[in-house]
Amino acid sequence: MTAETVLREKIATCTRIFAMQQMIGLFGHISAFDPATGRIYMCPGMGVQKATVADGDVLALDLEGQVLDGDARIPAEWPIHTVLHGKRKDALAVAHLHAPAATLFSLVDRAFRPVTLQGCIFADGVPLYDQPRLVRTVEQGRELAGVIGDGRAALMRGHGIVVVGRDVEEMLLGALILEDEVRKWAEASSLGTVRPFSEAEARSFDAASDFQRRSHRCWDYFCEIEQRWDRQPGTGRAGFA
Repeated sequence: MTAETVLREKIATCTRIFAMQQMIGLFGHISAFDPATGRIYMCPGMGVQKATVADGDVLALDLEGQVLDGDARIPAEWPIHTVLHGKRKDALAVAHLHAPAATLFSLVDRAFRPVTLQGCIFADGVPLYDQPRLVRTVEQGRELAGVIGDGRAALMRGHGIVVVGRDVEEMLLGALILEDEVRKWAEASSLGTVRPFSEAEARSFDAASDFQRRSHRCWDYFCEIEQRWDRQPGTGRAGFA
């Protein structure tokens, strides 16, 4: 099996998993980069039913955003992906999602800190891209990449999230954890004052050291559930806690 075949399958499967988890739908897009060929594999843009994306629907782009293969519409915010893939050697998978809980969190004037042990992979916190606009140009993509820096993710004010991984599996788990963290924070707020972990507390758990192995176990788990999913919007979301 070629690297292209593998990446196409992973992007299609991951798109369907995010749709199953109600984190991608009309909007949102994910990508994977093959540094050996310089090709980016990306799910189609707005208007495509993400719950049924197949390998053949996946687009191939270069780092300049030129479509090399595929007939579907390219996502309008393709510079999010091209800039991060070109800038960071560890950014081999990128997700931009309008994840419901994380988007709500981006609306409030509050810095993100992890609130569960799982969330300690974000020990440094998650920065906020504060610009109220779509990322349509390379310059805007560079601005967003500068906010993310060497981190795993960024919140986008009133817009969603961007998550980076060393592979599709890490990108999936990172996005699921971030969405779960802010959902738990919101739900816990009804009980009282939330006590997020300090940076020292989060680092002491050392969540990052085992993240690759855990992300691949997560991948297998959600792939098996997705195979049984009925592909209907609003159904099938698997418990993550």
